[in-house]
Parts: sequence; C-alpha cells; structure tokens
Amino acid sequence: MGECRHDLIKPGSAGDRKPGPGCADRSCKRGTTARLALLIVLLAAGAGAAGAAGPVATEVWESENLELDARGSVQVTIGYGQIPVRRWTLVVDGADRNCDLNVRRVRDGSLLYQETDGRRHMVSVPWGEGEQISLVVTNRDAPAVFVLSLVGPPRDQVHLAYSYHVNRALEKYADGQRLDAESECRDALAEDPDDAVAKVLLAGFLRDKHFYDQATALNEEALAADLPVGMREVAEGLRRDLIHLRAPLPLPVQNGMNEIEDLLERGQGAEALGRTDGLLGSDLELEAGARGRLHLLRGRALAQLGRNFEALDAYTTATQLERDRGFEAVVSYHMGSLFMDMDNLPQARGAFARAVQAGLPTGLDVQAREQLQTIEKRLKNTH
Repeated sequence: MGECRHDLIKPGSAGDRKPGPGCADRSCKRGTTARLALLIVLLAAGAGAAGAAGPVATEVWESENLELDARGSVQVTIGYGQIPVRRWTLVVDGADRNCDLNVRRVRDGSLLYQETDGRRHMVSVPWGEGEQISLVVTNRDAPAVFVLSLVGPPRDQVHLAYSYHVNRALEKYADGQRLDAESECRDALAEDPDDAVAKVLLAGFLRDKHFYDQATALNEEALAADLPVGMREVAEGLRRDLIHLRAPLPLPVQNGMNEIEDLLERGQGAEALGRTDGLLGSDLELEAGARGRLHLLRGRALAQLGRNFEALDAYTTATQLERDRGFEAVVSYHMGSLFMDMDNLPQARGAFARAVQAGLPTGLDVQAREQLQTIEKRLKNTH
C-alpha cells in the first residue's frame, strides 16, 4: 500500500482529501471521562450517583472527507491542540457505506474503540493535556467517502482540561479499579506537584481510607490553588466532610473502642461484646457515627461467638447509622468474612465485591481480593 499525509479540513473549507489505498498521518490531544460527574459525586459525598449528562449543545471543531479506494485505509493522529476540551466525540460517517474503525491512545497504545463493518461510528473520547489518539479507518469492498468529525462543546463553553494521569484515574475509578485510580493520582502529582485536581481526587481516596489528616492537608493545598469551578465545589464539600469526620470522639468512648479492638484481636469475643454493649447502653452522648462504629465492633464480637445472624443484624445497623463510604466498605468486608464462615459463597462474593468497589484500606483490600479469587475457584469446582 502507498502512503499519503494530510491535515484535517476545518468546517467550511473547500475540497476533499484523497489518501488512496494507504495510510495518512497527522496529530492532536484532550481529557475527562464521560463518567466524571459520577466520580465527583462519589468523592464529594461518599455515595453512589447517576452518570454524567453530556453538554446541551455541540459544535464540529474539525471535519474532513476521507476518500478511500476499495479495501483502502487511512491513519489519522489527533492531538490536544486541535480540540482542547475535557471530552469530545469522534464521528466517522460513511452514509450508505461501511468501514472498520480502530482507535488507540498514542501514549500507551491502549485500545479505545474497535468495530468492524459499521456505517456510522461514534466514539466518546476522554481528553486532556498530553492526550493523543491514533485512528485507522479501513474501507470495505467498494470506493467510498467517509466524513471524519471532531465534535465537542461550543467553543465559548470550553473548560480547562485535566492532566493525563488524572484522566486515567477518572476512567479507572469509573471501571471499579480504585487502587489503580489512586495510583494514577499519585503519578499525576509526581509529574506535576502543583496538580490541584489530582490533590482533590487523592484527598477523596484518602478520606475513604480514614486518613483524614493527610486528606485534609492535600485538600487545603488544592483549595489554595486555581481549581476549575466544578472541582472547587467538590473540594469545598470534601472540606466540610473532613471537618465532621475529624471531630474527636469523647475520650471514654475512644478508649473503650481501642480496648474492644484489642480484645477482638486476641479472640476474646465474649468480653468484647460485654464492653460494647456497656458503651451502647451508657449515658454517654453518642453521635450516629460513633454508634455505627460500636455496632460494627458488636457484630465482630458476635461473629467470633458464632452468633451469626445476630452479627448480621449488628452490621446492618452499623451501615444504617454511619453512611461514610469507607466505613461501609469495612462493614461489607466483615459481612463477607461472616458469609464465608457460614459457607454462603454467593453472599460472600457480593459482600467482598461491594467492599472492594467502595474502597478498603490497602491491607483489607488485598485480603478481600484474595477471598474473591478463592470463592470463584470454589464456585467453579462445584459446577
């Protein structure tokens, strides 16, 4: 096959390009995932949310006619400078003709989209600074013209794009890869220590793992910087959340919880249960969060004593009292362990999966994933 190089034609430009039966090359970039709104709500409130809605209006930033011979192909590279927005849609339209489309990121070679024999391809592209994609359009059995368009928000509605690693963090979080998302945030800060958006996202992860002091420090640094409007709202909500979470428990309650933890570590479930019931029945003023943590300890003590259904009731009460996402993850982990003891593998799998998705501290996360692998093997062997 031959090779031809060309540039995209701006909307309204005259003329078509004919790369022929070979490849053409060019360049561009951008960044944020279509599920950014989901992540923002989760990080801000520690709870589930609906997916993001797209912009109410769109604009064709660039467009080009690709005239291909039968079985001909063309390669196009698109970079951030051509469409500097947070998210855009790649459209390849053949009218009444079909083609194959393959789209990859240039930086890591990861596949964004691959579809064969399609008449109209639409690809939602996460975008940001440092982004670049390469696409290959391959024609079918007869000569045809395909319209390649970059569709994004109107130029007067463009917002500051996020960095490469922040975009990968958003994608991985939306796909349930929480630890990988956190790692991408750390990579973003290693590359640019002043990346305020990465600081907010990492602070959210640290909040969910109960590292409240570290989360607060990062979040305050971000608030002192020039944050995009939407992310500033997230950071301000996170600040309010952390103020509440860092409020100290009454000293007798904190000391009592520490003692109960020690008893549970030593396998002294009966004594731990007595101490827990004593605190719950005391005259101390306990907020809902403190009562939730005590019911978690109570459930663990009951589980050690083999009082499984009472333990499940205690865990359920704990999650009703304390709605923190990280806390709910820990409760789900202990529920999974209890279901394993009861040999209820489907329920255990569901509980461990919820725990991993919600975000466990690193040690518990590793154990939960190991348990999930064990469950899958056991379930597979039963079929």
